[in-house]
Amino acid sequence: MHLNSQILAAMKTFEAAARLHSFSQAASELSITPGAVSQQIKNLEQQLGVTLFTRKTRQVELTPQGGQFYETVRPALLSLNSCIGRIKRFDLEGNVRLRSIPSFVFKWLIPRLGGFQKRFPDIRIETFADGSLLDLKSRDFDIAIDYGVGDYPGLSHTLMMDEYLFPVVSPEYFSDIDWTDSGALNRVPLLHDTTPWVDADPDSEWRYWLDVSDMQTVDTSRGHYFNRGDMAIKAAVSGLGAAIARESLITEEIIRGRLIAPYEKQKCRCSYYIIYPEGALNNPRIKAVHDWLIEIGRQPG
Repeated sequence: MHLNSQILAAMKTFEAAARLHSFSQAASELSITPGAVSQQIKNLEQQLGVTLFTRKTRQVELTPQGGQFYETVRPALLSLNSCIGRIKRFDLEGNVRLRSIPSFVFKWLIPRLGGFQKRFPDIRIETFADGSLLDLKSRDFDIAIDYGVGDYPGLSHTLMMDEYLFPVVSPEYFSDIDWTDSGALNRVPLLHDTTPWVDADPDSEWRYWLDVSDMQTVDTSRGHYFNRGDMAIKAAVSGLGAAIARESLITEEIIRGRLIAPYEKQKCRCSYYIIYPEGALNNPRIKAVHDWLIEIGRQPG
């Protein structure tokens, strides 16, 4: 007798039932019903023309012919699984070049890379932090993460996560000012990230948050200017004034009490996007990084 599709399909079910001495436990392991296990084993016995199991009340035992068959089937399945694992590991072995903006790399990505490494130990992410605005013209990356509006001509992109903005101040500033006063922010130096997104004005983030918060009377031309968001946040921690914070990059400072948010957050016009050359996700390594970023980016907190 030659192998046919029915015998091959039933081998995994047979192996589980023989190893566990139970049709019901095999069904649980394989996520099928006990009746399906019983039917597959019955069909297999008919195909082979032998009885493989002795059925008892709460378990099954292999017959001599079943034991002989098990001694061949189990190592064969283990060998196949091992081969498949090696093939998959080979596909997931190598480098992936990732580019992003420094504040996102330092504050969001690096603290999470350990989790990726545990899941994909053979993928090496080469991380490059560009300037405050991401330069995509050279295309010297496998994946990039940008803070923008989702306009990337000639490239594919996936929304990774939304962003929210809110003002933050040091505890000293917070305790010295009545934040319920509509003019409170006019008495505080404003700390600006001058390049929050492409073609933004130096005070764009402040004006955006104030507009959607219906606080248009605040003068946004005042304060101190920085070309990176993390520098503005550091200035706020140092008590230099009030900065606009991106929620994804400020968690540690809020938790540790180094900064306090006196007002409600507002959804930003920009979000974080994963950008990649067309067809790049056909590469298993790049797709693994892409899918992991989507999973982590959409987790709460």
